[in-house]
Amino acid sequence: MPKILNQPKKNFLIFFSSLFFLFLLILAFLLSNLIVKTDSDTQEVYSPTFELYFLALSKSKLENESLTRSEDFQKIGAGGFVWKNEDYYYVVSSIYQNKNDAIKVQNSIKLNQNLDSEIFAVKFNSITLSGTFTNEEKKVLTKALQSSYDYYKEVFDIAISLDTNVYNEISARLAVNNAHSNFNCIYDDFNTLFSYSNIDIIKDLSNLLNQSIEISKKLCSGLQENSSQNYNSILKYRYTEILNLYYNFINN
Repeated sequence: MPKILNQPKKNFLIFFSSLFFLFLLILAFLLSNLIVKTDSDTQEVYSPTFELYFLALSKSKLENESLTRSEDFQKIGAGGFVWKNEDYYYVVSSIYQNKNDAIKVQNSIKLNQNLDSEIFAVKFNSITLSGTFTNEEKKVLTKALQSSYDYYKEVFDIAISLDTNVYNEISARLAVNNAHSNFNCIYDDFNTLFSYSNIDIIKDLSNLLNQSIEISKKLCSGLQENSSQNYNSILKYRYTEILNLYYNFINN
């Protein structure tokens, strides 16, 4: 008699356990879909907005005239990159994040070398990349978009350290190699995830990174633009060259 009475209870427990197990399976399935959806949802990735202050030693309406002048300035440690701003071609000595720093150097150049110069500001506007990105893709894209500016800041610090004798040329070259290594890691991560992308803006970003890495390699090798260019000048020339590539990228 007791066994007969316990049988319905046993069946009920089996049924309830099966139902609860099925509920857990459904819940796990829904949660897994939710996690995947959250990780690959449509997102926007932004490039940074910033303004830089260019110290120029001369300007001309003619590009060739500015290019000719640039070689003379490179002998004394100025970058000498020719940057077009509005209707003029400027021979850029160096670029600063803070206007007051640019003014201090401008005054120093006038006092010690009797050279007139001009400061002009360039704004780097933000651009937006929209798409269905995983969190990892978003992270890599963000670093890629910031890489030109971050590389400029690293090499700028090296150039300042060399100008102020905190670094000698050997320590400056070692620091440049480290900056290149950091840049190259971002480049490799980007290629791993996006090398086969057919999205135009991603392909443009890939081209920017590829060209920038080649410039960084030139800096690592100490490649000169002309035989009289010293290493102080090379540092400033290369970071300006990369900023110029980035400026064209965000404005095209």
